[in-house]
Amino acid sequence: MKKTLKVTGIVVGSILLLILILNIGFSLWLKYQLPDYIKNKTPYQITYKTLNVEILSGSISADDIVIKSKNPADKKVIAIDGFLKGLNVSRLGIIDLIKNKQINTNSIRLTNPNLKIILANPKVEDSVKEKTPFLIRNIDITKGNIEVLKPDNSKVFAAKDLNLKVKNLSLNDNPDELPFALDSYKITAKDFFARISNVYTINSSDVKTNNGQLEINDFELKSILDFKDWEKSFTKQKSLFNIKSKKVSFDNLVFDKTKLNLKNAQFVNPEFVIQNRDQNVIKSKNPKKKGIDLNFGNVDIKNGKLSILNSSGANSLSIAKFDANVKDFLMDEETSKNKLPFKFSDYKITGNRFFYDSGKYYNLSLSSFNIASQAIDLVNFKMIPKMSRAEFVRTIPMEDDQFNISANRIQLSGVDWTFEKELDLHLKSAKLENVDANIFRSKIPKDNPKQKLLYSKLLRNIKFPLIVDNLDLVNSKLVYEEDKPDTNGPGKVVFTNFNMNVRNLNSNKKKGADTKVPIRINCHFMDASPMLVNWNFDTADMRDNFTINGYINNLPAVDITPFIKPYMNITATGTITSLNYNFKGNNDIMNGQFKITHKDLKVSLLDKDTKEKKKFLSGVANLLVKKDSQKFPESVDIYVERNKQRSFFNFYWKGIEDGLKKTLLIIKI
Repeated sequence: MKKTLKVTGIVVGSILLLILILNIGFSLWLKYQLPDYIKNKTPYQITYKTLNVEILSGSISADDIVIKSKNPADKKVIAIDGFLKGLNVSRLGIIDLIKNKQINTNSIRLTNPNLKIILANPKVEDSVKEKTPFLIRNIDITKGNIEVLKPDNSKVFAAKDLNLKVKNLSLNDNPDELPFALDSYKITAKDFFARISNVYTINSSDVKTNNGQLEINDFELKSILDFKDWEKSFTKQKSLFNIKSKKVSFDNLVFDKTKLNLKNAQFVNPEFVIQNRDQNVIKSKNPKKKGIDLNFGNVDIKNGKLSILNSSGANSLSIAKFDANVKDFLMDEETSKNKLPFKFSDYKITGNRFFYDSGKYYNLSLSSFNIASQAIDLVNFKMIPKMSRAEFVRTIPMEDDQFNISANRIQLSGVDWTFEKELDLHLKSAKLENVDANIFRSKIPKDNPKQKLLYSKLLRNIKFPLIVDNLDLVNSKLVYEEDKPDTNGPGKVVFTNFNMNVRNLNSNKKKGADTKVPIRINCHFMDASPMLVNWNFDTADMRDNFTINGYINNLPAVDITPFIKPYMNITATGTITSLNYNFKGNNDIMNGQFKITHKDLKVSLLDKDTKEKKKFLSGVANLLVKKDSQKFPESVDIYVERNKQRSFFNFYWKGIEDGLKKTLLIIKI
């Protein structure tokens, strides 16, 4: 037994002695032979003050290291020029270093590095892919000044006064994933710069971590290329971004190869500029490739600005100032299957001076807005034509309406929407206050052959489920003007003090939901006479049946002259004390009853071409039109066929016009 222990002790002691001898020998070899090895076997001139090697731990340390490239002009190898106060490497793979020229180590510590590094030219595509030149799991840099350049001397990375600690770093060559993953990091740096792609760079005056929070001051993400060069070179990208922010901060930022997670993100005074190409984006040949999962617990934007530009650099959308908050933002493989490729639990956006160029004819604007998950509040909405009426008429190829619309306030409440396989929108209430809408149509351009759908079918044609429980238009004004080439000025209908209530506005896409839409309108016709309208239709009715009835009281006949003169070639004076109608119709015809009562009504019949008064016929007509309505028929029956190239309101007016003709024009002109 004693003999066995003795032998074991001798063996172990011999091994330890051998290791010690090897350690001392290898250290002496490094000390005396490494300079010659570096001189003859590497492209660098390296000197140092001291060098220590521990073969058992695989650790190397050196002080006062100076490194220079032997041939800086050689673009085939990495060029390094600079100084390190100290270098510590632990668990270095000596074989990898000597045989494969690859640094494979558990950790590396650089003290006061002041280095300029110029990368080598990339290998040609058909060459064998080289191994990553270093595998370092933990990095510790203290007070560094580092600059990394490409072979053309364009900057890739730079930082001053850099202090960096990274734990468990792993690199990744997969272009569809993040280029690295790590467990934790700490960083402080001044004048930070990084080129993150072939398009974008990041700049910051100051970067630091504190208690798990990363803070970046004077952040800027910008393009290396101008827009025209980017547009030609990156045809698969729709937009070019430029982002500035006084301060950006992240809590608990976690990098994984396929995931980027954070608890809180905050942007202070950011400016977002996005410029879009006009041409279609060339689709990727691999549209199903997996992207990077984003999971953001909370994102805050304070005092932001947004500009979206078209390819010529003109504003297509802008917000002068906005604040935003999004909670539980998630974009992953599962959400990417939906039409909206991300989801969130809550959001709120408020802003001022919103502008949107909606195309060839209109600009939209808001003085302020407040958008939350269940409510939307828009202030001073405007839809303004870009052209004058004359320009619009010259531009359009066929008849069309020109709109000029404003609203002091638009409020949507009880907003409930999803956007997974399709949009599903339900509003409890929509309220539009002080709307001022002017609709102008010229009859000079040729007729538009496109069929105008009735509102029941227009709603039914909406592709997604839409329900608005209650819609109110409050204290508003609507003006419709129609200009005919054979008249002096447009025919005009004016509705003031306009109040409308619509219940159960729907697209007939929600199973089991009520599809009947009752509409009630209370206003002043021609800014003078009380008017009431009841209008009903059913979006599920494929024949588009509807009913519409109402009355106008105490209407000065002169007030309807602006519209009856162009279309009926008459003018009138006196008072229509009541005008009642009750119509029903569908997509083809409308019929019903029409009745007026009047006081002191007189009409003047006009020549169709000259618009001069036909004195004789007017006299005869006024003999037949009694000074009161006692001799008028109790009611007249109207019947009109729909011109399907005209709107519902044209159809509605034709019914009123038919009733007026049968009542006022009791002689054949």
